[in-house]
Amino acid sequence: MCGIAGFVGPWAASLARAMTEAIAHRGPDGGGLWDEAAGDRRVALGHRRLSIIDLSDAAAQPMADASDRYVITYNGEIYNYRSLRAGLEQAGAHFRTQSDTEVLLELFAREGLACVSKLDGIFAFAIWNRRENRLSLARDPLGVKPLYYAETGGGFLFASEIKALALCPDLPRAYDAEAVADHLGFLWTAGRHTMLRSVRKLRPGETLEVSPGGPVRIARYYRTPLYDPARPATSTGPGALRETIDGIVADQMVADVEVGALLSGGVDSSAIVAAMCRATDPAKITTFCATVTRPASGTDNFGDDQHHARLVAKHLGVRLVEVETDTDLAAALPGMVWQLDEPTADFAAVQTLLLARAARDNGIKVLLSGVGGDDLFTGYGRHTAALIWAHADRVPGGRRVAAALLRAVPPTGLLGRRLQRIGALLSLSQDEMLAEGMSYSAVDTPRRRSLLAEGMRAGMPAGGIPAALRASLDRTAGRPPVERFLDLELNAFLPDHNLNYTDKMAMQAGVEVRVPLVDRRLVDYAMQLPLSAKIGLRQTKRILRASQRDRLPADILTRPKQGFGTPVRAWLQGEARDMMADLTARDTVAARGLFDADAVAALREDFLARRIDAAFTLFPIMALELWCRALDDSPQEAAA
Repeated sequence: MCGIAGFVGPWAASLARAMTEAIAHRGPDGGGLWDEAAGDRRVALGHRRLSIIDLSDAAAQPMADASDRYVITYNGEIYNYRSLRAGLEQAGAHFRTQSDTEVLLELFAREGLACVSKLDGIFAFAIWNRRENRLSLARDPLGVKPLYYAETGGGFLFASEIKALALCPDLPRAYDAEAVADHLGFLWTAGRHTMLRSVRKLRPGETLEVSPGGPVRIARYYRTPLYDPARPATSTGPGALRETIDGIVADQMVADVEVGALLSGGVDSSAIVAAMCRATDPAKITTFCATVTRPASGTDNFGDDQHHARLVAKHLGVRLVEVETDTDLAAALPGMVWQLDEPTADFAAVQTLLLARAARDNGIKVLLSGVGGDDLFTGYGRHTAALIWAHADRVPGGRRVAAALLRAVPPTGLLGRRLQRIGALLSLSQDEMLAEGMSYSAVDTPRRRSLLAEGMRAGMPAGGIPAALRASLDRTAGRPPVERFLDLELNAFLPDHNLNYTDKMAMQAGVEVRVPLVDRRLVDYAMQLPLSAKIGLRQTKRILRASQRDRLPADILTRPKQGFGTPVRAWLQGEARDMMADLTARDTVAARGLFDADAVAALREDFLARRIDAAFTLFPIMALELWCRALDDSPQEAAA
């Protein structure tokens, strides 16, 4: 797990060096730079190293193959590299290191970008073909590892993080209106868009090629499958699922350093730790749990992870490190949004950073996480709401009546807020319900649109559904709404939000987080399970819970979904009230030009008077302002 950066263009090698240093936190174990002239341009590949497999200097990057034709800079882990290596050796290949990097490079030398179909792992890489002056990039199937790129008039740049690209003096810094609208409604940016119009994300399961004199070519080699009743999973029983998870976890424990785990006491992370205990001695496993003070207001959904993590740790016989994650949120927020490369208004990111730091302090730089269980097997409240929507829609007028009853409930507590939310979703058409269900904001689309400055409103499409979400909805039209939610999550919410903050914040501490539940093999298997195996009106993750029945305590298997983060509503109403007032002040908002100052002021007053639940609409506005300030203060390298 590392950081990569580079370019093909008119710039000096000093730019690549600066780009690589900007992401030095991703690779505290070393760094490297390779560059050479390529016609009238220069190519440069930079690397920051976090040593996980083959800790020797021989495995350092950038790395050239034996023929000196190909040079790679690579971030990630190839879990099946040993079997790939054996096959290559049988075909006559000779290796100088024990690294997965060299295996990937040799495989590419023989098969080109088609090699990605053989990789089980998480990766983002760039390979320069010195003979053909061609740059090839690829990102893993589910988007665990980030990869950004930018085209300028003079060349092409790429990096693991946007802040590295922003160093280029030729990179325009204009804001992307669609990204601003996405952050306002969803906290994350869907599709290729980032906060900078000039920077794009390579999507999960995509490759990209840059050739002399030709256009950038992007191809997709993987897309999560949809359920096909004519091609069901080989076995739909919980035992088969358990064996699949066990095998993937064992594969993902490959490392030449100690591997630990994040343990919240939920069924996802607990299942991962239980599988780890089958692969190694439980006494050798160290787990980490976040602790946070619950707000007295009861308006935010946060449970007692500490209590449940203790139950699991004792039951499985693993070591548990409890990490205090109460922190000065106002002080943490500016750094968080810049470190994330996007103004993501979700304090779960800070908790991830604190957990990663605790792991590093304990000598551990690889963690397994349960991220993805909710997105693959159902687990979010919106999944249950979609199931209710489908049942109510079968009765003439059923949705209308249920929506009216639920929306009449006062949103004074957690239960009232949840019921109001379900009521609001029941009142919408299916596509509108699905898009709104992905949103964190309780402010409706027309009012969210009114918050945007006139020049930014074009970034919010008609109906408020971003183009990337619309593509998923079009692909899944006619399918059950829960199934459609899962497609939205696997192709938008998961890579663009959960996996993004998990990677960025853990790598701030020089820690690699692996995600067994987002393994392509498990995704392909799980998407061929019938929906009834995943969710019913009274329970989500049905088959996952059943698969762990003989491994985990009953309290864990029946525990409801609870949040991972910080009680934002209580925070904004209390200690962060002055900060909110400053960041959403009329003069501040008007000067930035992203939002309508009067509309923001009115929303803030309605929130403080408790007339509307606008915490997750105001919080993104605050995060956007702080991110823009950080961009204003970030340097650019001198032109070549």
